[in-house]
Amino acid sequence: MKESGVKWIGRVPEHWEVSKIRTHFKERRVKVSDKEYQPLSVAKIGIVPQLEDACKTDNGDNRKQVLQGDFVVNSRSDRKGSCGISPLDGSVSLINIVLKPLDINKQYVHYLFRSCNYIEEFYRNGRGIVADLWTTRYSEMKNIHIPVPPLPEQQAIVTYIDTKTAQIDRLCQSDRSQIEKLKEYKQRLISDVVTGKVDVS
Repeated sequence: MKESGVKWIGRVPEHWEVSKIRTHFKERRVKVSDKEYQPLSVAKIGIVPQLEDACKTDNGDNRKQVLQGDFVVNSRSDRKGSCGISPLDGSVSLINIVLKPLDINKQYVHYLFRSCNYIEEFYRNGRGIVADLWTTRYSEMKNIHIPVPPLPEQQAIVTYIDTKTAQIDRLCQSDRSQIEKLKEYKQRLISDVVTGKVDVS
């Protein structure tokens, strides 16, 4: 292990690179209309067709182009992990940062940019009056250092996280199922007792 020289990253394996975001992405700043490119929302669940409750502007001709595979970050919801890889071509409002990954695994970036330590670093580089009006622009974001393992290792990290999170999700689902069964049992017990089907004497 070696010192990365970056506080939020700490120590990294000797062979990992630590470099600025701008070396691995190209910002996409193409202006488009939502008549040509479907409007998208950038939320905690990822990049999706525009949500019904999303804030909408009247100026549908002043949006940023997003192409499938782009990484999009909501610069105002940076502490909520509102970012992701777009599965769709579309358009987003101008407050979003649209990045074309160059030489980095998109799914690795997806996990990295949603990690607690990175989210705090992204927020720290922003500015605003209060948390709800806080913004991190690309001019600030591009200078954040990130850990960059070799590409095969990035894929291994993605596979490991996918496997482990799937296991955790299954356990959570199992627990939810158990909780639901216990709730049903509780209701049935109460019903059976109060209707005399269970002898309590």
